[in-house]
Amino acid sequence: MTKGRGLKLGVIGVGSMGQHHARILSTLPGVKLFGVADQDQERVKQIAVRFGIQPFFDFKELLPQIDAAVIAVPTSLHFEIAVECLNTGKHLLIEKPLAHTLDQAQRLVDLAAQKNLILAAGFVERFNPAFQELQKLIRKEKIIGVHVHRLSPFPERIADTNVIQDMMIHDLDLVLTLLPKEEIESLKATGEKVKTKKFDKVTATIFYRSGLVTKLEADRVFGIKSRKITVTTERGLIESDLLNKRVYLRDLQHHVPSVHYTKTKDQLTAELFDFVSAIKKNSRPKVPGQEALAAQKLAEEVEQACS
Repeated sequence: MTKGRGLKLGVIGVGSMGQHHARILSTLPGVKLFGVADQDQERVKQIAVRFGIQPFFDFKELLPQIDAAVIAVPTSLHFEIAVECLNTGKHLLIEKPLAHTLDQAQRLVDLAAQKNLILAAGFVERFNPAFQELQKLIRKEKIIGVHVHRLSPFPERIADTNVIQDMMIHDLDLVLTLLPKEEIESLKATGEKVKTKKFDKVTATIFYRSGLVTKLEADRVFGIKSRKITVTTERGLIESDLLNKRVYLRDLQHHVPSVHYTKTKDQLTAELFDFVSAIKKNSRPKVPGQEALAAQKLAEEVEQACS
């Protein structure tokens, strides 16, 4: 059934992210959104009515009806739900981070491999056209340094985690993707608690054995939104504006940067299409569980350095 056209999916958790997963899956070609599950009965009924599907108050009752699931519940619940899904043979896309602890994340990766199931992670910035263009442009460049910042006003939703796991983990994943062969020698980090009891602002610097340095800043109490990656090469600067989907090139001979406009596409749709395609083709998703695990491991190292 999983290789046919009638792939049945369910969404577990229909909060701020889960509702968008349900919306996109309800219209994605080759997919049938069978149902949504959430403990919030009024919320799940509303989402189910919106998309003409069945609501479930207990996710376990949804599992026999589907081939795969998207897990978009609070991080503390990821492990328990994912284990149940994997043990019943369901392919999974889990919103980042994979689990509440590194040990739990490793156990999910191992279990998925044991069961021969697709385990993908929700790192939506991997599908950002500005990041993908940056990857192409640096392919033959000698990189000297990388600077990443992700800034935003304080979120209305209640954060159940710190800014590292909430925001910076995206950029740690992007850096690991940009520099797959670089070996990390050490890192240092500082954090500040502003509006919550967890870190709301964090700056991290990663030092590599090659001499390359990466600096990352994450701030969820900033005045405006800004998400940028600047790569310094021997020939100049390449800046990827992740928010506005543009890439700017500055070389050493010209003061005015050239602009690369990228093709507009919905990143979450691309992520879900990639997940479905991996299931149907029994192939590797763009962000497999093992790579999500690597990002989570680095995030925990940053958190420890802040303490």
